[in-house]
Amino acid sequence: MEHTTEQQRAAFSDRLVRELKRIGQPVDSPTQIARAFNRRFAGEPVKAQAVRKWLFAEGLPGQLKLLALAKWLGVSAQWLRYGVGSKIESSSPLSEQQTRLVLLSREDARIIPLVDKLVRLSPRDIRLVENMVQLMSESNEK
Repeated sequence: MEHTTEQQRAAFSDRLVRELKRIGQPVDSPTQIARAFNRRFAGEPVKAQAVRKWLFAEGLPGQLKLLALAKWLGVSAQWLRYGVGSKIESSSPLSEQQTRLVLLSREDARIIPLVDKLVRLSPRDIRLVENMVQLMSESNEK
């Protein structure tokens, strides 16, 4: 059974093409896009064939490449992949602790909108929420 429908791939492709055009990338050249992407991506380089698949709704990037694409395009990974949530990624610099990659199962993915809201809170409010969660966690352990 295929987990990604043609409609989901097409919608991703539309968002990707629109954002590549916005930043001035030539969407008719998967090779140029792959080169530009690979200059910004520390992982295994993407091939032009993979980019072509993204552009023509034949495939989707893996999680790490999706995150790198979103950062390059200045949009949230959730919006780029699924078209939901806030389009614009928070512009505040992230600490090393905040940049850890967390992979979620489909069942756990329901917390993504909550995390999306949490990262937009002020540092003071984040500490408040963190303290509340700590208190609730401690009371559940008793």
